[in-house]
Amino acid sequence: MEFVTGIVFGLAGSMHCIGMCGPIVLALPVGERSLSQFTISRFIYHFGRVLTYAIMGIVAGMLGGRLLLPLFQQNLSIVAGAVIILSLVVRRFRGRIAVNTPAIGRLAQELQRIIGDLLRERSLPSLFALGMANGLLPCGLVYVAMTAAAVTANPVGGSLFMIGFGLGTVPAMVGFSFFPRLASVQLRSKINALLPAFTLLVGILLIVRGLNLGIPFISPKLSPGSTPRMMQGHH
Repeated sequence: MEFVTGIVFGLAGSMHCIGMCGPIVLALPVGERSLSQFTISRFIYHFGRVLTYAIMGIVAGMLGGRLLLPLFQQNLSIVAGAVIILSLVVRRFRGRIAVNTPAIGRLAQELQRIIGDLLRERSLPSLFALGMANGLLPCGLVYVAMTAAAVTANPVGGSLFMIGFGLGTVPAMVGFSFFPRLASVQLRSKINALLPAFTLLVGILLIVRGLNLGIPFISPKLSPGSTPRMMQGHH
């Protein structure tokens, strides 16, 4: 269930990924490769990115289990949804949220330097490493996905959600590699403008899911101490 939910989340946020990471995708080395080599190289790049997301999902699931589980499993969605909505409120009144702490700022600069070096190489391993590095770049959509992954309170569930999220973004990103003109700057700007509304919807759905309202699939009725299926660990 976590995997499918992650795929849906990734598909919904695909155009945001194109807007933020499209320039990197277009800058990937082409060389004299054939169409098949070009396609394989792009999938190798995205495999590296998804692998990073999988590792991040493991961490998020572990943290969710240790930090959120004591709040009672039924309340995990409410807490995560509230955090997501609070982030939107802060962004609205304090401007765009930037990862500007000294440590993370230095990390972002180092990642950008590494990405620049990898872009100058033309080997398949460098594309794989580039994908992994790109997965670590600061991104609001990834932060929302990790919050949802933490709701699983389980490293396997968190990893499955983030893998699904990464795979959900791949079709649009690969399509953009072949047809960059289809995603114009204006179109990407309009879709990026909808990201806050999409994020708010995710936050509301997480809260509703934890309210035990008896709505099938959205807010299933739970007995005391039980937890929604999407929050359960993988067995």
